Amino acid sequence: MEQKTIRRVVLSLLVLAGILAACRAEPTSSVEFDQPDATQLPVSADSGEIITGELGQTLDDFFSEDNPLFSGSVLVAQDGEILFSKGYNYANWELKTPNSALTKYRISSITKPFTATMVMMLAERGLLNLDERMCTYLPNCPVHWQEITIQNLLNHTSGVPEYTTLLGAREQSRDPHTVSALIDIFRDEALLFFPGETFQYSNSNFILLGAIIEQVTGERYDQFLGKAILNPLDIEDTGMDYASEILEDRAAGYQVQGRTLVNAPYLDMSNAYATAGMYSTIGDLFAFDQALYSDQLLSQENQQIMYSSHPAADGSGEDYGLGWQLAERDGHRRVGHNGAINGFRVFWGRYLDDQVTIILLSNIETEDIDKLVDSLEQIVFPQD
Repeated sequence: MEQKTIRRVVLSLLVLAGILAACRAEPTSSVEFDQPDATQLPVSADSGEIITGELGQTLDDFFSEDNPLFSGSVLVAQDGEILFSKGYNYANWELKTPNSALTKYRISSITKPFTATMVMMLAERGLLNLDERMCTYLPNCPVHWQEITIQNLLNHTSGVPEYTTLLGAREQSRDPHTVSALIDIFRDEALLFFPGETFQYSNSNFILLGAIIEQVTGERYDQFLGKAILNPLDIEDTGMDYASEILEDRAAGYQVQGRTLVNAPYLDMSNAYATAGMYSTIGDLFAFDQALYSDQLLSQENQQIMYSSHPAADGSGEDYGLGWQLAERDGHRRVGHNGAINGFRVFWGRYLDDQVTIILLSNIETEDIDKLVDSLEQIVFPQD
């Protein structure tokens, strides 16, 4: 009896010590990021999972066994056929909601190919000219923007500075902004160089392109996005990420700090707008991908203009088209875009000559997407 009493007292003291320690500790939104049991998550029949043939199994093994901490969804396809489509770990690590092929992610700079495609569609319809000055289409332009063309915005040769790095921009990013308020953040900033002189990636360029789309069409960016691309392709799980909207299957975003998984800092997505403000799924991105092999949205001639290098006067920017990143993997030509935004890392690669598509969407911002892409390319395009 005495021993039982002692054990109860010791146990009570341990519990009390734990409670006091928890009260003293600074509250965090985090979990220890060790190898989780989530690698064997049950998959429902409607999750969109596809694993086809030896290649599909090799890709599944790569994520399940070699990269058990990858959190996101992956799609690989060839000749219009999905060979591999699956989600890994959690869309919400707190609620233990599994990622699947249907999970909606913030797609960051994959928004840029959507914006660029819409601009090219307007050009194809004769509603704007890529070589014309942007101020033709955008009212109240400051004097120092007068020489910037639409093409300068599309291929990052405008000289407009990066708005996300300006003083106070990070603090302001928690608050919603209208398009005009976003532009006001960088309107009075001097150009970094004369338009066309050199290449410097700047998200400000695509904020301005979004505003131009609205001016030319007389519609909000999201309205024209729906009318021009999403509705014709019956894409229903893609759009602009509004903080007030309830989205089924929405992924929460995280970062890894040391070995700890933490919630990503809050960002009101109105601040990302036409440069990085969309959400989508791997399946919807694949639908957009496939439509671009036809003339349904845009002629092949104008698509090739988008996918071609348009370097600056000093030769820089050869690896960027008009809203599309350009690369080559052992002779396999690739167009697409990657991106990072609070809580998310993403990649979309289109290997045009092979008609291969690779899409990775991760809800952990610190995920090394470039390393994963390199490994996937080695699996899909093995060396002879």
